[in-house]
Amino acid sequence: MQLFAVREYAFSLALLAASAIGVCAWNTQAQSKEKGATVGFVAEFSGNISLIGEAGMQSAQLAVDEVNAAGGVLGGKLELKVGDDASDPGTALQVWEKLAAEKVDAFIFRETSAARVAVLPVAEKANIPAIYANAYEGGDCRPVLYTAGEIEPQKVAPYLKFLKSKGASKIFIVGSDINWGRIVADMVKKAAPELGFTILGEEFTPYNTTDYSPVITKIRNSGADVLISALGGTPDNVAFFKQARSSGLMQSLKVVGNLALDDTTLQAVGSAAKGSYMVASYFTSDSSQANQKYLSALKAKFGNDMKVPGIYSEPAYDSVHLYALAVNKAGTTETSAVLKALSEVVFEGSPKGAIRLTPDRHAAMPIYIAQATQEGTYKVVESLGVQQPPKQCDPQPSFGMPKK
Repeated sequence: MQLFAVREYAFSLALLAASAIGVCAWNTQAQSKEKGATVGFVAEFSGNISLIGEAGMQSAQLAVDEVNAAGGVLGGKLELKVGDDASDPGTALQVWEKLAAEKVDAFIFRETSAARVAVLPVAEKANIPAIYANAYEGGDCRPVLYTAGEIEPQKVAPYLKFLKSKGASKIFIVGSDINWGRIVADMVKKAAPELGFTILGEEFTPYNTTDYSPVITKIRNSGADVLISALGGTPDNVAFFKQARSSGLMQSLKVVGNLALDDTTLQAVGSAAKGSYMVASYFTSDSSQANQKYLSALKAKFGNDMKVPGIYSEPAYDSVHLYALAVNKAGTTETSAVLKALSEVVFEGSPKGAIRLTPDRHAAMPIYIAQATQEGTYKVVESLGVQQPPKQCDPQPSFGMPKK
């Protein structure tokens, strides 16, 4: 396993360089390996999302160990080359270019939506399969891409319906000023009127905001009785919820609903988020045998260094296993064969239950609603059942880039 980060140039210069000289010849994947495979795994190991990145890396490492213990891929080892995107799209682009030049067989990545948009042209140019090991807003359809995590269109409407049952109707939205935050806020605003909600205000803040008192004042003065939080990053959630709790805002609202406060981040926030709700396909408190096996294996491998997994990190575990299954089914690491096989395999050992990707490049997921406890953990309070993602890709993408 190799770890590197490249940060020498600004994002704009990196984009210009990529467009001017290209990142790799199309036929990077033309020759299949006879044994084994190498995956480029990119996540945030520094910056404001580093806690989630580290949790994702642990899940990926565990999955690689399991795959190799079961015989590996094509009779050889599955290996990771790991890159740190530093929670920055410009750095991510440079890391992906380096990995593509080293001819990795696939990318598995857990990055922000902004980074995803920046880096996927690298995989397209080099015709390398890419599996997005993350939950995101949906809608990204490319010949080389699959998404192993949930998407917001699977859960926003049923989640709002649940929150409405708590007797509140006036919403204020606070979110991170990023692609995902604004897109998800638009989904909430679109779904709210049919459910009897009124949107009274919204506020978007940059990453690493430390003083949320102006935002808290706006929420309180708006008259909202429902807060929908789409804040990303551990520092932002810690700052907001602790300030909202100490100011009395949390206690004055009827309902607080989260769209991004996963188990990993909640542990850092602690009791400040007590009583708030989260909607997700995965919670560590799931008592299923598959989840307990997964958590026990993480603990055995990482001991006291184990990071609590959540919806933004657990998909790395599924993604590695899905890729290994696809390579073995295809009998090759060649791109089009692997991409086609990804729509045909099922990973039965996921902590969430069986995971099957489709030619539409997404997957159905069981969706749950959980409430934060005093201890900084979640307790599942309702199951929404398996939620099919609305069709995202029309037409469905080809299996790999068209030949030039």
